[in-house]
Amino acid sequence: MFNLVAIALSVLALLITLYGAVSQAALQRRSNQLPAYVDLLSDFRSVDFHDRYRFVTQRLPLEYEPELGLSELPDDVRRQVYDIVYYFQTFATLRLTGILDDEVVTLLRIRVIRVWEATAPFVLRERELMGTDGQYLLRTLEDCAHDAQRMSHDVLDQLMHRSRTQRTWHRRRSMLRRLVRRGRSTAVPLPPATTD
Repeated sequence: MFNLVAIALSVLALLITLYGAVSQAALQRRSNQLPAYVDLLSDFRSVDFHDRYRFVTQRLPLEYEPELGLSELPDDVRRQVYDIVYYFQTFATLRLTGILDDEVVTLLRIRVIRVWEATAPFVLRERELMGTDGQYLLRTLEDCAHDAQRMSHDVLDQLMHRSRTQRTWHRRRSMLRRLVRRGRSTAVPLPPATTD
């Protein structure tokens, strides 16, 4: 009997340690994502960025021939295109390497799709001009755009609902911990765990 209690306590201690390690890894991952995301969003707040984005998605396909590729575009046009495509390519690369979650793509879903649709003929032509070595030019952006197209339209609503539910759960859990630390009653009911 004593051995069973010792084994049960050992298993419980192992599970608690495992839970702590998984929680710590999740927190570490989030702390890695935040600086990258904030840094990228600083450009997103500028009027110039949105002007370049509008030019690339609306005017580029109408005013320039894809046969030029990217390298043969006029300097000012090429500069605007590179600024925009490599901005979104950076998001796609951070997502691919696991630094940012797929959830970030949901926030930029429409923009990633529009940038790729507007620039794809130019990029594909540039790959041809570069020869076989060019097959990976902006490939991460292309894959990200294809993934974004496959996402359902309500994925952002689902993300917002899940985030709101998680925020509520974390807020209540923090409040309960503070009450317990202060020695107050723990009779406050815990919210049910959600599987969203």
